[in-house]
Amino acid sequence: MSSKRSAKFWKKTRKHGYQEVTTGRLYLIFAAVVVLFLGLIARLAYMQLVDQPFYQTKLAKASQKTITSPGVRGQIYDAKGEPLVTNKAFQALFFTRPNKGSSDDMRALALDLAAMVDMTDMMISDRDKRDFVLADSDVYRQVVSDLPREERFDGTGNYLPEATIYANAIASLDQDDLNFSAIEEKAVALYSQMASLGYFETVQLLTDPLTENQVAKLAENQKWKDEGLSVQTAWKREVLPTSLATIIGRVSSQKSGLPEEDAQDYLAKGYALNDRVGTSYLEKQYEPYLQGQREVKDLHLDKDGNVESVQVISESQKGQNLKLTVDLAFQNGVNDILQRYFKEELEKGTTTYSEGLYAVALNPETGAVLAMSGYNHEAESKELEENALGTVTNVFVPGSIVKGATLTAGWETGAIAGNQVLTDQPIVFAESAPIMSWFTSLGTQEVSAVQALQYSSNTYMVQVALKMIGQDYQPNMTVATGQLAQGMSQLRDGFAQYGLGAETGIDLPIESAGFIPQDYDLGHYLTNSFGQFDNYTPMQMAQYVATIANGGQRIAPHLVEGIYANDSQKEIGELVQAIQPQVLNTVGISPENMALIQDGFFQVVNNPSSYSTGKSIGQGATVTISAKTGTAETFVTDKDGKQQEAINTNVVGYAPSDKPQIAVAVVLPHVTDLNSKTSHYIMRDIINLYHQLYPMN
Repeated sequence: MSSKRSAKFWKKTRKHGYQEVTTGRLYLIFAAVVVLFLGLIARLAYMQLVDQPFYQTKLAKASQKTITSPGVRGQIYDAKGEPLVTNKAFQALFFTRPNKGSSDDMRALALDLAAMVDMTDMMISDRDKRDFVLADSDVYRQVVSDLPREERFDGTGNYLPEATIYANAIASLDQDDLNFSAIEEKAVALYSQMASLGYFETVQLLTDPLTENQVAKLAENQKWKDEGLSVQTAWKREVLPTSLATIIGRVSSQKSGLPEEDAQDYLAKGYALNDRVGTSYLEKQYEPYLQGQREVKDLHLDKDGNVESVQVISESQKGQNLKLTVDLAFQNGVNDILQRYFKEELEKGTTTYSEGLYAVALNPETGAVLAMSGYNHEAESKELEENALGTVTNVFVPGSIVKGATLTAGWETGAIAGNQVLTDQPIVFAESAPIMSWFTSLGTQEVSAVQALQYSSNTYMVQVALKMIGQDYQPNMTVATGQLAQGMSQLRDGFAQYGLGAETGIDLPIESAGFIPQDYDLGHYLTNSFGQFDNYTPMQMAQYVATIANGGQRIAPHLVEGIYANDSQKEIGELVQAIQPQVLNTVGISPENMALIQDGFFQVVNNPSSYSTGKSIGQGATVTISAKTGTAETFVTDKDGKQQEAINTNVVGYAPSDKPQIAVAVVLPHVTDLNSKTSHYIMRDIINLYHQLYPMN
């Protein structure tokens, strides 16, 4: 075959083959299109016939907006129904942001309102002012056009994100652009509140309470109503000036809204960011009850976004009320007792450097707090500052009041048994100063466990502590410390069973568990056995003695007696939920050993022996009191920088001894009268007052 014929042949063949390949590809593409089209038809049919309910629901939701708003907060009362915190009602201006309003509309509305309403407590930021300037769309366009090119476009010539351009526009404003008149500043404050809302969300505008004249003017202006304004009854939380004011706590403002640290939890429960919630103490602890039921409304929109109908899903309800266990009459009486004694000591100069005075009274059977009273005192001051919360936050060296817990640890570890007798004697270790009881100088003597409480024998407790680490006392002995950590752990475990060094479980969101140092030596361990190392709160000391009073059950203290419904006919409604006693643990000793502690506490006050340390408590008492005194040795630094000896004079007790109805702890730190009995008299007077107000059998 010639070359010309060959070339012609292959050219013809390639052309024919190419046409065949092209035709085949077109068939494949056509087939794929047909398959895809059939799949689309099938999917549409499935959506219309099978999935129709799903997409109808989705469409309905797309044209529906759910709006919630909080109800009025519940109130708090004392044990007899006296109000402690109330809501002061007033007329306020509310704004609901429409879904079609522009920033220009809100800016104009804010300027109109600013000329009419009063705003005493007005806070606006530099950013609020800048946002207000740029809310004028004409101004915003001009400011943006004046921005350098690189602050509007990226490197490829495309517009930067709108948020970035807005931030650049905000930053470009000069300080001269932010000079406003008084009325304009009010408009800035109003606009910032309006602009913070999402569509259809509502906010109470933070103005002064509206006057009748202002309400009338607002009611006349239909245009303002159409723009989302309304007048509604609002409330202001008022804590009344009572002796329980410091434990009530605070409620956040609408401006501050949800606390940042709790915001996610609240949002998950359906709260809004600007909702007012309890931020401390009882207001925070009982927030779910006080908050009340939120109003829930569904707004149905037409295809153009206009509100077609409003459906109320649930109406708002005022929050439930709290009734406390504390009677103001008793609380005020306890306060008066503390103030009177402390001021008497101030006049004598014995409490010049004391940091205050505290007392707690509990019902030992239920844990109900009957009184929690406290006063702070600045060194060398003549003034006292009320601080009931100091009873759960401030810690003190307890002294010998803890000796019942030390015996408990001894019994539980097998160091002692029953009413075991030990010799009260000077405890002398090799090359150390002696440890003595206050009466040891009178001579050595045999004392039982009950007498160790009655006489407040330090050396008995030291010998118990030694036995707990496997050693009996011998004069001038060298103590092996191999079991020291185990002994301290067991001693503190015994204390914790009564609440000493453990959280009491009180119904407040904050309390101290005491100061329990983790670094210690043998000396600290031994002195801890008679209350000279670890530190506790007055509430812990009260729980300790209440546990002894009721026979060994540690019950969580509680300030709230019950949750009550709202009743428009009464100050406080019907009981909804009573707060039941919460037993945290039972002390792990036999009833017979617990009876020994109770007998020891009884002997402290009622045994006529000259060694009994609490006889002064019983002098003038109107009921029989059982108690344990405590004296912790401390020091104070005077104004010249010199150290003086001082004592923490504490006492815990309960009454009546045979059927306890009240348990009390009194803490008076850093008294320079080393023989002070002031805390004893305070204990007696508090129990006498309780007996006078609520006669005990």
